[in-house]
Amino acid sequence: MDAKRIIFIKGAVETLGFFSLQLAEAFESQGVQTWFWDMKAPLQSREAFEKFPSWEGAALLTFNFIGLSKEAQFQYGEEGDIWHMHGIPIYCIMVDHPMYYYRRLEPNIPDLTLICIDRGHQAFVEQFYPGYGKAYFLPLAGTRLSEAGIPFRERKTDVVFTGNYVPIQNLMPHIQHMDAESKAFYFDIIQELIKHPDIPMEEALIRRLKQEFPAITREETLSCLHSMVFIDLYVRSHFRQKIICTLAENNISVLAIGKDWEKAGCRCPENIIMAGMQDSRACLQSMEHAKIAVNVMPWFKDGAHDRIFNGMLQGCAAVTDSSKYLDEILLEGTDYTGFSLQSCDGLPQKIMELLENPAKAEKIAQNGFQKACEGHTWAHRACELLKIIK
Repeated sequence: MDAKRIIFIKGAVETLGFFSLQLAEAFESQGVQTWFWDMKAPLQSREAFEKFPSWEGAALLTFNFIGLSKEAQFQYGEEGDIWHMHGIPIYCIMVDHPMYYYRRLEPNIPDLTLICIDRGHQAFVEQFYPGYGKAYFLPLAGTRLSEAGIPFRERKTDVVFTGNYVPIQNLMPHIQHMDAESKAFYFDIIQELIKHPDIPMEEALIRRLKQEFPAITREETLSCLHSMVFIDLYVRSHFRQKIICTLAENNISVLAIGKDWEKAGCRCPENIIMAGMQDSRACLQSMEHAKIAVNVMPWFKDGAHDRIFNGMLQGCAAVTDSSKYLDEILLEGTDYTGFSLQSCDGLPQKIMELLENPAKAEKIAQNGFQKACEGHTWAHRACELLKIIK
């Protein structure tokens, strides 16, 4: 189809709304009309939607099944949702592993095209949900806040990290209903992933399920994987806490933007500047004042996180663990500084070398900025999305 109007949804998740705004701006610059349904103003949005002179050439671009989860404001009673009633094709970007969306994917939603931010996720969808046809790979992107950034050597913040800490005790309700044997099975997998953090999540979980239940079916596998998101959340939280606290405990000051860092159990909490939860724009503003932006991948082994490109586009030297995709588009040591989750004890030394050698850090920041500007903004992703929609 030739897209004449892209429909977005805002008012649900701040970060996803921010991504949508960046994409909408890029589409408009290419002559494609955009329109937002505001979930915080459902009646006004519904009224404006019904006044469209035509729905021909319209497409819904949403994240994480927002607008597709039987929310009342998008329904026509028992008849179904407004998108299918008006023949509007749907494109959904999943920013987490597909196992999180088992209950959304399983009904096999018609006229839905799936877009994944990791090639491992893409392969998973095509294997387990063939009814959706071809899935697409579209990594997350970054946003450049301002044209005139703060000169590198004038920046006052040494290291910034943007992301919440999730205390392990907050995750335990996910498995409180389980018997002791099942919990032991889960924690055995967790220890395997902590010991071998390069293994993709779906690979580890499916292999262990097949070992435990040789005759497991597709449906049983998908149901089990959905119940195993606890494992993904646990190892994410484990490494995020380990990285940030290792830096703090090596006398490196880290500006941590996100909630609950006071619960991280760091032995040197005085070295973590806890800024609390902030919106996307405030995170970018903090990056503008930082020399180094640290990222810990949320187990994307063949994709990328927006934190990397956001840091680069704000002129920071990016420091992150890598992935197959990042290895293709960036050069470690030139465009960014890499570290391994398996041997992250060496990370403080790498960061101290950058802080003590500002010329080297600035050169990495400049190289990363150039790479991100050339191919990893939301404007670049909008061009790819137009190809998918057409």
